[in-house]
Amino acid sequence: MLHRRPLIVLALVLAAVLAGCTTQRTTSTSSVKFTGDQRLVANTVADLQTAASKGNQGQICRNLLAQALVTQLAQHGGTCERAVRSAIKDTDLTDLSVLSVSIQGTRATAQVKFPNGKNAKNDRRQSVGLVKQGTVWRIASFG
Repeated sequence: MLHRRPLIVLALVLAAVLAGCTTQRTTSTSSVKFTGDQRLVANTVADLQTAASKGNQGQICRNLLAQALVTQLAQHGGTCERAVRSAIKDTDLTDLSVLSVSIQGTRATAQVKFPNGKNAKNDRRQSVGLVKQGTVWRIASFG
């Protein structure tokens, strides 16, 4: 039996970040409050949202996800691109906000808020784990 948790979690996060994205985003409104590596981490999360809104699965797999996560997704969905395409299909949610970023060495955690309707009580919060690969931050885990 295949372990489908990584694909399901990716689907939920990508669904939450997909809709309401701007077409060109190098610094999101939620990342301007950060500086240095914290801003780079927040921008990576924002770049995921932008790439997902454009349906650019290749960019997500090549430039935003950590190699270990790409390999894991490919094992469950045939290719990373196929798994990501499946995850972002038919989504209709609103913009995310990076609330906080903590960094310990080459690992980071971004706390992300996903609005869920007009009532803030319905908002969802999610942790996004990142790892520094070379000079760039890549998404390594969700949840």
